[in-house]
Amino acid sequence: DRRQRQMCIRDRDRGKHYSYVSFVRILVDGYSMLHACGDERPKAPPHSPMARDWLIRTLTLYQDAIHTPVTVIFDGMGSKASKENQEIHPHLEVIYSKGNRTADDLIERVTHKLLAYGQVLVVTNDYAEQNTIFSMGGSVSSCEQFLGDIQTELDRFQSELVQRNKKSRRKA
Repeated sequence: DRRQRQMCIRDRDRGKHYSYVSFVRILVDGYSMLHACGDERPKAPPHSPMARDWLIRTLTLYQDAIHTPVTVIFDGMGSKASKENQEIHPHLEVIYSKGNRTADDLIERVTHKLLAYGQVLVVTNDYAEQNTIFSMGGSVSSCEQFLGDIQTELDRFQSELVQRNKKSRRKA
């Protein structure tokens, strides 16, 4: 029984109306997210491997809790890579854009393709990117809002786990 995550999002056309939506995928602008994390990430620069690894671990836990696929996309600007790099993580898709493309380019392209299958959530603090995704028909979230959602969901998941363990011990 896989439960799809339903997030409450604001419908900009209706002002303060909120609705619940199940997403086919969540796309995260990796460096935007790391800059927004502030004190929550390790004491390392946002572009460091340590910070990226922390974000990947956090998003993996979140994905496990909500059962919705998550893709984190990092800028490859300035790198010598001639094509997109995809790191191998068993449960989370991690993509680095190729040298002459930004993560935003990739996010827009992937969003456009995935919208044929259902609603897509893009997490970024880039307002121009948010407007572009919204105009395509996608959903957007600020990094700060998404960090709050992650914490809420991980707390709920931990509480559920404790309850299941208690039930399991009583049966044994």
